[in-house]
Amino acid sequence: MHNAPSVMFPVGRCGLYAVLLALLAVLGAAVLGLWYGLDPTRGASWSGVVGGTLWSIWVMGALWTWRRSPVGRLKWNALERRDPEAPAGVWHWYSESCPEGVPLQRVERVMDWQGAVLLRLCSADAPARWIWAERGRNPALWNDLRRALISARA
Repeated sequence: MHNAPSVMFPVGRCGLYAVLLALLAVLGAAVLGLWYGLDPTRGASWSGVVGGTLWSIWVMGALWTWRRSPVGRLKWNALERRDPEAPAGVWHWYSESCPEGVPLQRVERVMDWQGAVLLRLCSADAPARWIWAERGRNPALWNDLRRALISARA
């Protein structure tokens, strides 16, 4: 498929990502609780304190990274070309810090869960940016975005 329509799709904090982080936090707390509960020297050991501190640091870091998730719009322009020899289609990233948009070299689909997609945005002059795109942000344009992701890869 080489004729995906142009599309501009909003992206932001992903609910699926938040649920995955919450599940990992609960699982970590359960393992930590079992480990501490089964430790025969729990009164004389600092292991529970160290484990609880490390778990708390991880939870705060996970919350911090989720809250700092990139928010913006991902645009596929099906008619634009980088150069006359290249196939048609160019990705752009629009955000509050860059409202005029940044052309992207490529957009890589890293994980696809049908209703949410983890994407890696690669541009020439900046480090890769990781974003989650969710169907719930704009269900009417979801299939167009998925077509563009497939088309750009071909």
